[in-house]
Amino acid sequence: MIKCPVHGYGGDLEWHSDQEGLVLAAQNAGSLVMVLTGLYADRINGKFMVLISLILCTIGNFALPLLAQNSFWYAVGARISIGVADACMTPAINSLITRWFPQSERAAAVGIITGGRQIGTLFILPTAGYLCTRKDINGGWPTIFFLSGIISGLVVFFWIPMGADKPSKQYCISNRERLFIESKIACESIGKRTQKRHVPWRNLLGSVPLWVGVFSLICHEYPLVILLQFLPNYMRDVLEFTPTKNGMFSALPMIFLFSSKMLSASFSSWLAVHTDYDSTTICKAFNGIASFGLSASIFLVPFFDKEHAGCAIVCLCFAMAFAGLHTPGVQTALLQLAPPFSGIITGISFFIVAWFSICNKILTKWIVQNGTQEEWGIVIVSNPKQALEVGQP
Repeated sequence: MIKCPVHGYGGDLEWHSDQEGLVLAAQNAGSLVMVLTGLYADRINGKFMVLISLILCTIGNFALPLLAQNSFWYAVGARISIGVADACMTPAINSLITRWFPQSERAAAVGIITGGRQIGTLFILPTAGYLCTRKDINGGWPTIFFLSGIISGLVVFFWIPMGADKPSKQYCISNRERLFIESKIACESIGKRTQKRHVPWRNLLGSVPLWVGVFSLICHEYPLVILLQFLPNYMRDVLEFTPTKNGMFSALPMIFLFSSKMLSASFSSWLAVHTDYDSTTICKAFNGIASFGLSASIFLVPFFDKEHAGCAIVCLCFAMAFAGLHTPGVQTALLQLAPPFSGIITGISFFIVAWFSICNKILTKWIVQNGTQEEWGIVIVSNPKQALEVGQP
């Protein structure tokens, strides 16, 4: 994609490092719309919001390779479209979870559903590494975006008949299961989306647990941006992996993240049902372990160069494994604060997180001008402190 004539990397876009940072940050700029979509996520049909998200994602993925050659700003616009898609998807999914899962099962639900991101990443990273070497297939890198657009477009055709805003609208569910879910969530007064309800803004904005959760989410997402967005760049510049090898090894930490999320979220739900621990204690325990482990693992990464690439990969895998424990931690905690207003809470939380992610990406590309180990060391070492602060009471 970007010109990089080393280790077999091609690319035909004449972009500076700062411009590349803006393109990456554009997705988070689109996510800022979440402060608005979150307000209506509890009122608008969740199935409809997810459908809009999938359509925007399809458009953005097809538009980027088609228009990026003409102007750098077209690529920014395409990335903003994908960010808006995420702004529709995230609060809608969280709102759907509160309508489909009892409180004791929500941690597991969050882990399984958000794990879809890692499944997609596990597929696209090695595939992208291979396609980058195949210039005979639409020039190589554009095929990655076309493939992503085709997949999200296909999901639309499954989502329209199969998706449902709540159990009573899903034709595949049994009557017994529907009654069980509805009886379990009845005490939370979630109500119908069409019912106009008073939003307790003063109580929400003055809630200490909410702002502690937002702060924890920022400290969780900040280092994760480096691990998720810039991992292939780090492996290219410092570990000097070829495109195919980069794609394979970039996917390895994602396997640890996915497995950790699945196991920890399920274990959290088991603890909620079979032990006397309350949900607050469980969330704090998982979040504390995640934060300290993530911080320690990231801190060790810059000490390894290309001669010790295996050690760097191991540390990155451990970092992702610990990061997965945040799912039954802060992510579940925010969902449990006020289930009837989960969409609003999600919108507020991720709106603030998006600003920090924008700054993180732009700052990273400003620091990493030449791709040296020293530059990447500055970027990576700045992240353990952020992760560590999440674990502090």
